[in-house]
Amino acid sequence: MSELSELSSSRVREMMYGGWVAQAVYTAALLDVADLVADGTSDIEDLAKRTDTKAEGLYRLMRALAGVGVFQEEDGRRFVMTPLSQYLKTDGEDSVKDLVLFYGNEVYRSYGRLDDSLRSGKPAFDEEYGTSLWDHLKSVPSTGNAFRKGMGASSWREQLPLPQTYDFSGIKTLVDVGGGQGTMLAAILHERPEMRGILVEIPAGIDREKTMEHFADAGVTDRCTLQEGSAFDELPKADGYFMSCVLHAMDDESSVKALTRIRESIEPGGRVIILERIVPPGNQPGLAKFLDLTMMVMNGGKERTEKEWRDLMSVAGFTLTKTVATPYFSGGAELFAIEGVPAT
Repeated sequence: MSELSELSSSRVREMMYGGWVAQAVYTAALLDVADLVADGTSDIEDLAKRTDTKAEGLYRLMRALAGVGVFQEEDGRRFVMTPLSQYLKTDGEDSVKDLVLFYGNEVYRSYGRLDDSLRSGKPAFDEEYGTSLWDHLKSVPSTGNAFRKGMGASSWREQLPLPQTYDFSGIKTLVDVGGGQGTMLAAILHERPEMRGILVEIPAGIDREKTMEHFADAGVTDRCTLQEGSAFDELPKADGYFMSCVLHAMDDESSVKALTRIRESIEPGGRVIILERIVPPGNQPGLAKFLDLTMMVMNGGKERTEKEWRDLMSVAGFTLTKTVATPYFSGGAELFAIEGVPAT
């Protein structure tokens, strides 16, 4: 076997091993292992009793995870926390446990039917679960909670990279369309004391108590209002509109409808800011390209290239004026503030 073919086949094998690691991490999150170890349960026999598993099998799982830096094995088949396992704690700082639970189950199973999406043009999730993602999240509360927590931010402070990178100056009233619990709007208003904000969210997405906590903590309660509605409803008049990771969950037709709603309501001289990913061109690597596949199998949405964003805005009556990278993620999944103004 040539050196080139050995290198190539090893690389492909390594790619496939990644799925094994992902499912091992998912299982540890499902069993609350990080919470137990952090509370002092380190012996494998005790861990097995607390998780209702067989000690030998659980040991093999923990040993494998220790081999990739999640947990650390010590003498006597005992395990302790590592910096990586801290992120699997239920209430840990910067915890990704909820994200792991959603990715390791619903997303993982949908990817197993990626070929169905390629053939039908429809989300594989619908075939796997017999319903749409959104209906599934409503009917299975535990999954819905994991999805909302995993996709959202726990604090408005986590959202500060955007208003500290993109210049919101000049906007008097900003309407955050589909803003969830309001962490992003709270962060923007915290950095822009001259601005007022309106959070528009569907009834199922509004947690008034939590939202008001975020507003109060950021010191912006007196400048914020909440309004029930969606991106497809008539929106409040304003000179600024904001959408964060909303349009990537929609196909082009639905995205144009949402942007058109904004175009109908925006005041002269206003602008729309869309926080989304931009698929890198050509053969450049980028997690956005795989997130695009995730949108395909989960809900029929898509990640878009800069040209696709420009064209989408144009159809809805906007001109894309600039894109500003924000330092949220690494590895090609950076978010961009994509700015548009009404086309003349």
